[in-house]
Amino acid sequence: MDAYPFCTVEFDELPDGDGRLLGIDITSPSASAVWPAYNKLWARITAMMLRSGSPVLLLCPLTPDEWASATEDGGVPPDAAWARLDCADEDRRARLAPRGWGPDRIQDAIEDAEELRLVVDREFTTSGRASSEVAAAVADWITGDTAPEA
Repeated sequence: MDAYPFCTVEFDELPDGDGRLLGIDITSPSASAVWPAYNKLWARITAMMLRSGSPVLLLCPLTPDEWASATEDGGVPPDAAWARLDCADEDRRARLAPRGWGPDRIQDAIEDAEELRLVVDREFTTSGRASSEVAAAVADWITGDTAPEA
């Protein structure tokens, strides 16, 4: 495994395997009322990691507007460079169905991806690419070594 000069974290790292954080299931749609607070928590965690002086790659489901809202109370850098990890809709269906996602939930994920495509131009596609190739392209983008690849 290659070491990169930045920290990588993902929104799903904090909850337990059952989707709970501090005893609250925050991963189900019924928990949407607590999602803004969870977003703010990640904004604060990101600010703490940025104190090291190294870039932070935060993998999350937020839009730029949701990040701006999470950082609006100050103390947290609102600036972020945005990119999408994306895949073709047929790949998304093929990946989510074995995880037990039903047709409605998969369709919601496809619609969410389409919405994000409208607001985040930079894309790193995972369709037809090895995960190591995608990771290397993202790392090059973060470190400024090369222009991003689609």
